[in-house]
Amino acid sequence: MKRKFIFIMTCLFSTAVFAQVENEDDKVSIDWSEDTTEITTIKDIIKVQQQVTNRNATEQHFADVWGRRGYFNFSYNNTKLTPKDNDYPNGQGGFVSEMKSDWGASIQYGRCYRLHKKPIANVATFNIDYTGIDLNVNHFKAEGTGQYDSRDRHPGEGDKKSESFYTLPWNMEKYEVNYGMSLGPSLTLAPFNLLNGNGLHFIKVNVFYHIGYNVSMIYSPNDKKLDVNQSGVVDYNDTDYKAMESNLKMSWGHGMIQSFGINLSWKAIGIAYEHRTGKIKYKAMNTSDFGNNEYEFTNATNRISLQIRM
Repeated sequence: MKRKFIFIMTCLFSTAVFAQVENEDDKVSIDWSEDTTEITTIKDIIKVQQQVTNRNATEQHFADVWGRRGYFNFSYNNTKLTPKDNDYPNGQGGFVSEMKSDWGASIQYGRCYRLHKKPIANVATFNIDYTGIDLNVNHFKAEGTGQYDSRDRHPGEGDKKSESFYTLPWNMEKYEVNYGMSLGPSLTLAPFNLLNGNGLHFIKVNVFYHIGYNVSMIYSPNDKKLDVNQSGVVDYNDTDYKAMESNLKMSWGHGMIQSFGINLSWKAIGIAYEHRTGKIKYKAMNTSDFGNNEYEFTNATNRISLQIRM
């Protein structure tokens, strides 16, 4: 009996020991001094992704703000042609005076080339502008009555000083067409980029100075009724009348130009002002009738433009 009792007690003791060992194996040992900040949660992943998305959106936004470096201008012109000297004959016994256009229009196309990769403080860029197309048309009303005298002649120049030629009728109605190209520095400012409000970021101001070269032509439509040398007048000369009635009354010239101005734009739309000036020496297209004499004029143009940014 005693042996049975000892055996039973031994079994019960062994069962208790094994149960205690299993319970201890199931326990998790936590070191409360361990740094848990290194643990990445789903919330952290979402937060990082949002930061990346916001940064990309911001970069794309400012890429759009500083884009559209090409420009297309449609302009209204006001032009003056001022003779260098006061002794250019006007074709009616007087001299050519300053001529002012009553209307004018122009088209320009060009592009800004940034001189550095990123905008300075995201507010300013320095550029070189190239205007490859600058086409202008200006109209000048007739001076006074617009009449001319086909009998009015002037001496030639150089080895043809002894010869006489017809005088260009500067008094007549005129169309001036010129085409040029220019190059020069500019500064672009986006003054509201440091403020909140994405729409304001697109407001930009550009100031520029360009120099270039242009070719100009001045044409007066034929109108034989404006010739005071008409049949029946004293000293009427039929030869001169017929020679001038259908003659090409056109002169051409070329010279350096310079311009400066400012434009204000928002996204693809802008307005601009430009002052353009240059000295051009004109010569008649038909030198056999009008000679090789040169006429130097200062061409000064003010332009107000509607600008399309591309």
